[in-house]
Amino acid sequence: MNMKCIKNKNIIFLTLFYLLCLSVFQFCIRDCDIGYINNNRNNYQDFSYLDTLKNGFTNPGAKNIFWFIQITDTQFIWANQNNLDIFYKFLNETNKIIKPLFIINTGDIVDANNGRSQSHEEWQKYNTSLKENKINSSFYIDLVGNHDGSQDPQFSFFINYSITGSEYNTTHLSFNYSSSFGNYAFIGINTAKDLYENLIDFAFGGYLNTKELDWYEKELIKYKDYDHIFVFGHHPPFFPPFYQIVSNLSSTGKTFSDLNKEFHVKYYFCGHIHSNYIQKKDGLTSIITDNFNDNNGTYRIVVIDNNQLSTSIEQIGKWPQGIITYPPNHEFYNSQFEINLNKIQVLAWDPKGIISVEWSVYIKDGKLLKNWTSLQRSFESEPLWEGNFCKNLPCENTYIVKVKIEGNSGQIIEEIVYSIPMTINFELMYLILIIFIIGIVCIPIIVIIYYTKKTLKKKLNFKEKIERIYKGFKN
Repeated sequence: MNMKCIKNKNIIFLTLFYLLCLSVFQFCIRDCDIGYINNNRNNYQDFSYLDTLKNGFTNPGAKNIFWFIQITDTQFIWANQNNLDIFYKFLNETNKIIKPLFIINTGDIVDANNGRSQSHEEWQKYNTSLKENKINSSFYIDLVGNHDGSQDPQFSFFINYSITGSEYNTTHLSFNYSSSFGNYAFIGINTAKDLYENLIDFAFGGYLNTKELDWYEKELIKYKDYDHIFVFGHHPPFFPPFYQIVSNLSSTGKTFSDLNKEFHVKYYFCGHIHSNYIQKKDGLTSIITDNFNDNNGTYRIVVIDNNQLSTSIEQIGKWPQGIITYPPNHEFYNSQFEINLNKIQVLAWDPKGIISVEWSVYIKDGKLLKNWTSLQRSFESEPLWEGNFCKNLPCENTYIVKVKIEGNSGQIIEEIVYSIPMTINFELMYLILIIFIIGIVCIPIIVIIYYTKKTLKKKLNFKEKIERIYKGFKN
């Protein structure tokens, strides 16, 4: 009976020990917070900053946020007056309302008779539209697309009529933006070929030669310690089955992809395929934007909020417009930077004024967790709205965060999918490891002691039986 008690006690002890380990491990795992380039092709320029960066941020030093606009594939504007009017509206109205840090056009500025020959008329219309709307190199950058360099291996039309070409005599450039909350580099590359051999070559492939890659590598080295390096070009790096950037090797023996991996380039913005896509490959997120004239004027707003990227596709003249900048969308969550999930932030614009901004949270299956709650404008003359977020959401779920923006021009609802990353407490994991090692050591000892006692007991019982038998015979 005593041996059974000892056995039961040992089993209970082992059970309690493993339940303790399991509880500590579960606590550790759940200890998380909400987060989540004369050949003008060979003439390169870099600048410490654009001439004046007056827009695209809020109260410098107080809020860790800035934004810019990308447009691309404007080649269909020049043959249609309605499309041209939309472009003028973008330059004059949208630009003044959104007030981005800068605007970048990632190529195929003109159609060039579908790539057969350059048209002075198209380039002149483009140049005139910029001048008449007071667009200059202080906040506007344009890059070369395959249509822009077709049948013009010196890129002379681009050099004479574009902002980047006429101002800096180049088809490549880089610049940077530094603030109290971070340093950010922007690199624009020319992915068009000097000469296309056939229609397939013209339609699909981007290209970078050795000199271009050497320049690109030099810029990456210069900016390697920056918080973010944003790269812009016309062609997607890799978009199956046909679209890709083919590159020679740099002088150091590296391809375009190799350099992006080495210097941890995370974001590349482009166009060319006339669609909106987000593509991830080998650590690089390619953000592809539709041609400008789609949906009566398409452009992309890109926001960096506490080093997390957000982006939205907008239509010209459609108001209000807005974007959830924090928490980050699961597509762009960057685990390199710490997340503060006590807040939610939204940028909202309306030429007639914003009345209110509200937010709510749903589990992905549709269950409402937080009903519409008002946000407050951060500063009276700025587009930032913010408030307290749901800090204690369970870590195992994926959520839909919605915002309702009501302006004097109408109402819109924007949403993002948000997943909570789990951050493990390594001190607790260390404690678990120690307990686990102790368990591995202790369990065999307990087993040995238990069976030693049991064996000894059997031997004693056997000895007692022998002695009784012996005494019986003796008597």
